[in-house]
Amino acid sequence: METAIKLNHVSKSFGKRRVVDDLCLETHTGEVFGFLGPNGAGKTTTIKMLVGLIDFDEGEISVCGADIRRQFEKAMANVGGIVENPELYRYMTGLQNLRQYARMRKGVTEERIREVVELVGLTNRIHEKVSKYSLGMRQRLGVAQSLLHHPKVLILDEPTNGLDPAGIRELRDILRNLAHRENVCVMVSSHLMSEMQLMCDRVGIIVKGKLLQVTSVEELIHQTKGNAGRYRYLVDSAAHAAEVLRREGQECLQSDEHTLDITLTGEDVMGTLLKLNRALFTAGVGVYTVSPAETQRLEDAFIELTKGETQIA
Repeated sequence: METAIKLNHVSKSFGKRRVVDDLCLETHTGEVFGFLGPNGAGKTTTIKMLVGLIDFDEGEISVCGADIRRQFEKAMANVGGIVENPELYRYMTGLQNLRQYARMRKGVTEERIREVVELVGLTNRIHEKVSKYSLGMRQRLGVAQSLLHHPKVLILDEPTNGLDPAGIRELRDILRNLAHRENVCVMVSSHLMSEMQLMCDRVGIIVKGKLLQVTSVEELIHQTKGNAGRYRYLVDSAAHAAEVLRREGQECLQSDEHTLDITLTGEDVMGTLLKLNRALFTAGVGVYTVSPAETQRLEDAFIELTKGETQIA
């Protein structure tokens, strides 16, 4: 896998406050990389340094092997990005916006403009004025604008802000397609943990300017849940089942009159489950089903790792 972004001991301060502290991070082409952290953790500052909007105090940053200080133009030629909201001319059509932006980049042809329009699903609306676009359509046009010059790296800061569920899903599909089929490195920050879980291949967590961990979403969830497993019972009487389970020393959480959850830990989870089931049957509880429940989400893992540091953003 080719290295797309590399930060080597990067630090940035505003006055006496160190916002990014000795940050080392590497992303690859062909992946969607999620950049997560609480409010004020340093995410947006890092992204602004990556796209050349602000300078850094210490360290090195390279994009596709080009140092952004010594080879700025070469590095930025590989980068497309949206920080906050895409800048668009609302009185122009979507196509006119793309043509206007294409003039700022070398080698962008009409054929390439048509390609990116199709890629983001705007073919049927590209001749309408941007003022008539929904927020989701403007975000898609912004992504198209960022892709005109064939960047190897796409950097997006909170791209799902203000989108409805359908718009979020459309954008997620576009970004995953870009990464996995077009071999683009997509780096995205978002406060929507459920969406990041569906979108990202790996995530990096930053807290108080320091990188806490970089791992796959699955591994992060697995690490934080440990050996615990949650199981859901569907029974004829949850109150009766709960009474039996508590006599067996098992804590449980009743959701309604037929549903309750238990959490099992230790090495022999299956043995414990067998013992509890026998106790329920012996006590005359009608057990309809027992099945593994969703034990952890990315949001749970994030909160556990960051120890509840401010809000997710």
